[in-house]
Amino acid sequence: KKKLTFTIGGNLTSKERFKLWYVGWSCLDRRTTLPMLPWLMAEIRRRSQRQDPGGPLGSSVPAREVLLLLGSPNLRCVPATSGCSPGSANPAVFIFEHKAQHISRFIHNSHDLTYFAYLIKAQPDNPESLVACHVFRATDPNQASAGAAQSRRLLRGR
Repeated sequence: KKKLTFTIGGNLTSKERFKLWYVGWSCLDRRTTLPMLPWLMAEIRRRSQRQDPGGPLGSSVPAREVLLLLGSPNLRCVPATSGCSPGSANPAVFIFEHKAQHISRFIHNSHDLTYFAYLIKAQPDNPESLVACHVFRATDPNQASAGAAQSRRLLRGR
């Protein structure tokens, strides 16, 4: 079973595609420190499992299967199509899209290697802007490592 495929499609540039679970997101206070991030990832994970309504931390919907498309200059999260191959999703229909240049950090959870996240400023031109943390779960640790590593390479190429 292939976990990672390289594709070229339509008017899109070359992209790496990762079939993952989008766990959720949360806004961070600008006083949040790096040692606090594993706790925040765990809280986002717990909330997606409980499906708590609303709350101060951001989304609280159940995790959903997605494709994370990594290609310069954007990172795009699209719904995965059930029972189909990873390349079959329509990249024009997306959950969210972020410019790679606005992503400030990638986090790989050392306690559970299937989870990783990235931080992005909500308003990149505003130095006082809140930062959002988006959390993903892979089906195996190697896939999460590959996704985080490719995402870092995308950032360096900005």
